[in-house]
Order: sequence, then C-alpha cells, then structure tokens
Amino acid sequence: MNCHNNTKLKRLFYLGSSLALLLLFFCPASAQDRDVSKIVGYVKAEDGKIIPGATVYIPNTAYSTAVGKDGHYVLVVESGDYEVMSSAIGFLAEKRKVSLKKGDSKHTQFILKADPNMSIEQVVVSGKSAIQEVRETPFNVVALDAKSHYNTTLDLAHLLDKASGVKIRETGGLGSDMNITLNGFTGRNIRVFMDGVPMEGMGTAFQLNNIPVNMAERIEVYKGVVPIEFGADAMGGVINIVTNRTQNTTLDASYSYGSFNTHKSNVSLNHTFKSGVSLQLNAFQNYSDNNYKVKTDYRIFAKEGKPVTGEDDDIWQEGSAWSPDSAWFRRFHDTYRNETIMAKVGIVGKKWADRMLLGLTVGQVHQDVQHGAEMRYVYGERTAHSKSFLPSFVYDKRNLIVEGLSVRVTGNYNYQKAGSVDTTAYKYSWTGERRLMKDLRGQSNAFGEASYGLSEYSNSNQSGTVNIGYRINADHSVAFNNVLSNYERKPDMQRVADALFPSLPTAADSMKRTSFKNTLGLEYRYTFQRKWNTNVFAKHYTNKASGPGTHAETEETYKQKEEVSKTGYGIASTYFLRNLQLKASAEKAYRLPNDRELFGDELLEEGNVALKPEESNNYNIGFTFNKELTSDYSIYVDWSGYYRDTYNFIQTLLARIGDEVNGSSMYRRVNHGRVTRLGTDIEARVYYKNKATVGATLTYMDIRDKVRFTDKDGKKENGNYNYRMANLPYFFWNADASYYVHDFLKKGNTLNLNYTLNFVDKIYKNSEAYGEKSTKAFIPKQFYSDFSATYLLEDGKYNISFEARNLEDAMLYDNYSLQKPGRSFAVKLRYFFIKR
Repeated sequence: MNCHNNTKLKRLFYLGSSLALLLLFFCPASAQDRDVSKIVGYVKAEDGKIIPGATVYIPNTAYSTAVGKDGHYVLVVESGDYEVMSSAIGFLAEKRKVSLKKGDSKHTQFILKADPNMSIEQVVVSGKSAIQEVRETPFNVVALDAKSHYNTTLDLAHLLDKASGVKIRETGGLGSDMNITLNGFTGRNIRVFMDGVPMEGMGTAFQLNNIPVNMAERIEVYKGVVPIEFGADAMGGVINIVTNRTQNTTLDASYSYGSFNTHKSNVSLNHTFKSGVSLQLNAFQNYSDNNYKVKTDYRIFAKEGKPVTGEDDDIWQEGSAWSPDSAWFRRFHDTYRNETIMAKVGIVGKKWADRMLLGLTVGQVHQDVQHGAEMRYVYGERTAHSKSFLPSFVYDKRNLIVEGLSVRVTGNYNYQKAGSVDTTAYKYSWTGERRLMKDLRGQSNAFGEASYGLSEYSNSNQSGTVNIGYRINADHSVAFNNVLSNYERKPDMQRVADALFPSLPTAADSMKRTSFKNTLGLEYRYTFQRKWNTNVFAKHYTNKASGPGTHAETEETYKQKEEVSKTGYGIASTYFLRNLQLKASAEKAYRLPNDRELFGDELLEEGNVALKPEESNNYNIGFTFNKELTSDYSIYVDWSGYYRDTYNFIQTLLARIGDEVNGSSMYRRVNHGRVTRLGTDIEARVYYKNKATVGATLTYMDIRDKVRFTDKDGKKENGNYNYRMANLPYFFWNADASYYVHDFLKKGNTLNLNYTLNFVDKIYKNSEAYGEKSTKAFIPKQFYSDFSATYLLEDGKYNISFEARNLEDAMLYDNYSLQKPGRSFAVKLRYFFIKR
C-alpha cells in the first residue's frame, strides 16, 4: 500500500478513535444504568405452533427483536407508552398497547392469524414490515414489496422501475440489454445481489430483466453509501433481491401471453421436512418475437441495376442510399428465448446452522440481433447465444458458539459459454430487402464494408464472501467482510478456425481476458438509547486485469496488464423520533471497472483494459415519515437528497472516427474526468383501510460535466463544460393508484384495479451545449400510462390478471434513441397453493 493510502488509513483510525471516545464520554457506561424496562412473552399461530422468523417491534423506533425458537421473546425498552407489533411472513400483524414504568416487566402475548394470501390489507402490512426490517440501519434504503406484484407479468427489473431514484433503461423489448440508473449513477456503478450473493458474472440467462417477480419476497435498494456486508465497490448503490425463505409448503405456477407473441411461464416449489431438510425449485421461461413497430431512417436499394441518386450515395454503398424521410417498420429479426432452472437443497433451523444450502442454476439464451447501437443499420441474420452453469453454496448462523457472533459464508462458480454469429453475405434494409455483397461477410458495418463477426468464448467467474459480525452488547458491535472474485474469458479458437474464414481471427481474438478483485471491509456500530445509530467503516479494494491492448503508434496488439489498489471510508448515522427517522451519511468511494467494461461483450461493446477506477465523494441526507393518521388512514413519506463529486467518470459512448459514427456502431467506455451530481428523490404514499392506496415517486438530478479541457496540455477547451452529461435521464416521476373490492361476486374473492402514470423528461443524446441546434439531438419527453386488473378467487388460490401497458401507444426511447415497444396487452393465469 502506498503512502497516500497509509495517510488515509491513519486519518480513518483517528476519526474512529475520536468518535468512539466522544461517544463513551457523553454516554452512560452501560445499559443497566438507564431507565430500562422489558416486554416479554411469546408469539404463536392460532393452532398453537411456533412461527419461525416472527419479530416483535415498536413502529417508528429502533426497538425490535426476533422471536426465539421456542416462541418467546424479550424486548428491552425505556419506560413509556407504546404500541407493540408482531409480524411474520404469511401471517397478519398484531398490535398491543403497553404502558411501562422504570424497571417494569410486562408480559404480552401475540396470536397471529394466517394471511389469506395477499389481499390489500396484508400487502400494506407486509410492505411496511419490509421497510421496518431495514430502517434500523443508518443507510439510505427503501424496500419494495414483491409479493403484491405476484399476479403481474413484471420481471424484477420492471418492479425496480417503481422505486424512487431508479430508472430502468433498455435497448428494446423482452430480453434486450438493460441498465439501471440510480441517483445519477448507471450501469455497473450499481451492484446487484441475490440474498447477499453478487449476481455479477451470472450470465444473460439469469438477469433482472428475465427473472419473474414471483421469485422475490422483496427488493432492498441502498442508495449511495453501502453497508460493508455486501463487499461492493458500488458508488451508486446496491440492489439486494431477497428471495422467499418460507418453511411452508408452497406451489406457485403461472403462465402469461401478451402482445408481440410473448410467452412467460414460471413454477416455484418450496418444502421443508420436519427433519430440517429444505427443498426449493424455481423454473422460468421467456419467449417473444419482439416484432413491434419502430420509426427510423432506412436504406434504399437500387432496382435491377438502376443507380440510386442522392447526396449520401457513394460507390462503397453498392447501389444504395439513405431515404430522405423516416418511416414505420415492423421488427423482423428480434426473437428472444431463454429457459432457466434454479434449485436449492440443504438444512435449515439447526443449532449449528440457520441455513446451509447447496444451489445449482442452469440456463440458456438465444437471441436474434436486429440492430446495434443505432437503429438505422439493420441486421437480418446476426444472432447471439449463451449457456450458463452456476453452482453455489451459502451458510448462515447467528449466535455461533457464543452469543452475538454471526457468520455468513457464500461461494459461487459461474460458468457461461457464449458467442455471436454474423457471417452472412447479405446486407439488409428495414424494408426487408437484402443485397448480396461480393466476396464480403458480415452485416455489422455501417459503411457497406463487411465486418465479419464470429465469436465463441467462455466466461468463468468465481466468488467467495465471508461476513463475520459480533455484537459486543446492546450498544456496540463490529463487523468484518471480505469478498474475492476472479473472472476469466477464453475465446474458442477452434470454433472460429472451423468457420468459413479461418484466417480472419486476430491476436486480440485469441487473447485470454482476466480480472481479479478483492474487497475488504471493517465496520464499527454504536447505538445510543435505541434512538441513535452510527456506523463508521473502511473498505480496501484491489483489482488486477489483463487483456488485449493496442499500441497507439504502431497499432500492434499486445497483452495489457493493469493493477490498482484503493482505500475508501465513510460514516453513516440515523436518529429516531416518534414518527420520523433522520439519516445522514458520507463516504469516500471507489468503483472498479467490471469485466464487461474492461473486455466488452464480443457483440455490441468494445473493451478498454486501461479504464481507471471511478472515485467519488458521496454525501446523503434524508428522512422517513410514517404515521397512522386515523384508524382508516396512514401516510408514508421518504425523502433523500444527495451530492456526488466523481473523478475518472466512466462514460458510455458510441464508437467514433473523428466526428462521424464509425461503421462498427458499437459502444465503448472511456474515463471522462470530473462529473458532479446534485439530486433529490421523494416517495409519498397514502393508505385507506384495506381498500385503496395512492402514491407517487419523483426524481430530479443535475448531472454536470466539470472537465474544463479535453487535452492534457490544458489548451483545448471542453465545449460541454458545466452542461448536463449526455444520455442520462435527469427528471422522471410516476404516480399510481390501487383500489380493492373485497368479496367481489363471492365471499373470499377480491378484485384489484391499478393505474400508473409515468413521465420522463427529454434526454440529451450528445452534449447538451449543442443539443438545441438539432431537432434530433435529444430523446423527447415521454408520457405514458399502464393499467392492470386482477381477480383473486378463493383467497388467492386462483388468480386472473389483465394488463395494458403504454395505453397512449407513445413512442418510448432509451439509449441513443433506441425505440421500445408501443402499446401492449397481456393476460396471466396463476395458481397458488400453501400448506402451513
């Protein structure tokens, strides 16, 4: 470690030491000296059985405890009047009023009633419980309840799109490439986890935009500063998908059919034997022709040898020219298909293990590629494919050997075989016409020069995580985290050598790509009177990468190696009032380039091994207000504000030659320099009994280019200095309303109606400084709405849903004006069985 990093560590040490001394000086020596009381009792089901995973807590405070294996609990609080609640997955929450004097010990019992499978009343309670579970932390985090969306056709990505500060960006329809924008950060600045296990390297068969929402219990969205237990170099935040951990026997099966010949099906099965052996199985399938209409420029081919006139015509276009006007066309080569099976088996609820599971995920994807980074260059035969094989292991234990010691260990091996084919001798137009090219192969070149493409490669990613936490007492705890990951990509040269043109592969094609990362985290947490929580932490990042590089002068390919070592640190704090929680955090953060940025995707993205880590100073403030206004109405408001000062910002650009888009029509990543972000998110929601909810989320971000000069000598001024960064959404909101009709047509049946209105402001495709000079320099404003109706029969055992998306048939765009589907409809049938 260099001197600069040593200085940072010393500063961190002095900061932590000083803070600890101040806290110990101003605070009582132990909890025993305080005005404390106890609430004790048990939590059981109506049939007298113990409820695993039940909790007892006081809303809008940090007081909470887990119920023991014997059903008993002890909740230590200060004297006062409280409303105490108990909840558990699959059960309705119960509330009790308790008055305590100093030293009192009150006995309070809870008998929880079974949840009749997700009517609105239970959805509200479950949603609040998910938020309550994570709100003790001082981090800026919200939770999305997935269970309330089980009857929709949503995947996990489009559920995330409903969270404040989150915008899902796609390049097309079902299965298209997807990026997440969170608090002004996008793509790989946001790390995604499933039950705390990183999803990086899991392959295209198991991604957020194809995993059905039924696999998740909730989604936690950490904005900005991230807890060390994730071991993530994520400046933008972390998204953690919490899957269903029920020990009940459940069967959840569904099928949906929608526009553009879209089929989705999903089966989930859970069963835990009395011996503690647990079995989990999830299988899902997605298929779509994606044959929706788009409006774009197109190429006109000459007829029977007659030349095509026009100022854009040239010899290299081989008898073709661009049309003077754009027109509507139906996509004809964009089929997407994937199948995935995910199985887990192991032991739960033992003295030596809360959970110990072995898992295996197997999946495959086949995808036609209609176009690249620009829609005008259409492909008619280009395809991509992949197969994934992912064994995994997880071990969890609280109070291991001694009280307060928790250990979590995970291991993953992710293997993916993938490739793409672009070897045709034909050039295509959006009209469906094609032109035979002489002695040339490949469609991907925009200039009519063939760009032969045939790749076959394997990705392997191994990762291991160790989390150790120790609760010293009610006030003090420490935690340690370490994450190791290794990535390797090997091209299959035999596959290429057996193709039509064995002489075409270059030195870069045959070169192995590797990346090794290690993230180490340490954390100290202090809790004062269960009202004030503060975390101080440090993270150390190491990354080694090697892959093909090109000498600037000779343009020769060589094996380029890069190594970085960085140390970050931060502090996060929260304070609880009666109905209000205040939060603040600050962090010196780093984000290491990931494998896709370093090495590309062998299809539409170029690699850049020389990318430097992004560095950012992050500051966050916020509050959560949660109050029951009357017996009928309750309100929830969550607001956050943030500032990010980022250096070596990794920007996504179209590959260029000079000022013109080059023929490869691919994306590439470069370190831009300094970028600042000032933004705010707000979510507000009102609940009326078990009949209706109304809510909205809004995000505004001011993302500015702070690079004054574009050359090293400081002579060439940046024309976009202090203007907005290109191709990033900066203002968007959505509003929704739901209404529930209980006992509709028959007792136990429920009709649910939902309407959502969405807005995205215009997005500059290129530099904002020049954006007003051309009508095509920005993606226009987007205003659209969605509607759904769900009928639950026999308390949710049988479910029928109808969905209509983009009712206005608006023209929706994303990255560099890639058009997304118009108006669409879908019907979903779902069967749900549970044995408690």
